[in-house]
Amino acid sequence: MNPKKLLLGLLVLALGALTVYNVTSALFTDTERTEDSTFTAGTLNINVDDNDGTVFDNIVVANIGVDGTVSGGKTWTINNTGSVPGNLEMQVLGVVNNENGCNEPEALADATCDDPGPDQGELGAAIATVVILDPDAGGATPASTVVNSTLATANAGEYLSQWNSNAGTVTIPAGGSLTVTMNWSNNPASYGNEIQSDSLTFDVQFDVEQVTPV
Repeated sequence: MNPKKLLLGLLVLALGALTVYNVTSALFTDTERTEDSTFTAGTLNINVDDNDGTVFDNIVVANIGVDGTVSGGKTWTINNTGSVPGNLEMQVLGVVNNENGCNEPEALADATCDDPGPDQGELGAAIATVVILDPDAGGATPASTVVNSTLATANAGEYLSQWNSNAGTVTIPAGGSLTVTMNWSNNPASYGNEIQSDSLTFDVQFDVEQVTPV
């Protein structure tokens, strides 16, 4: 074989291999990258009568015995100051009915009368309450009674359970508000000497939870 021809043949093969490699590595490519991608969480916050955090109300039931009747009420405005809607619930916590002494007329009427008698008082059982929800104070949506209970210690859980049963899902949109009213009264025929000197304390709590997408 002619040595020159053999060398030429090897050179052609090498060039051919090189050409195939270059074609394979020259496929078009492109890369894009987004910048400044941001995820921002919404906010959910309520205030009660324009107050954030814990709001203390001094609710006084007084002068039972003057004419045998007592009545009163309190209205709260619940504002959603956040950027997402929330579902509202109301409950009554920390109900305490105390005996505060035990005189002779009370002792005759009350078998559990002790002095001081922590949480043995009967005053709360004689105080009837109704909770009224008014989602539209302008009148487009009428107010409705959502809780009807006494303030007996054993009935504290009725406020949340009746709220959920009767009010259902109460949604406050972002920037929206609604009013909740609690009225209380008593029937003189519903009690006797067993409530003498008794005292009643309780807390009203409002909770809001973010609306979850369906």
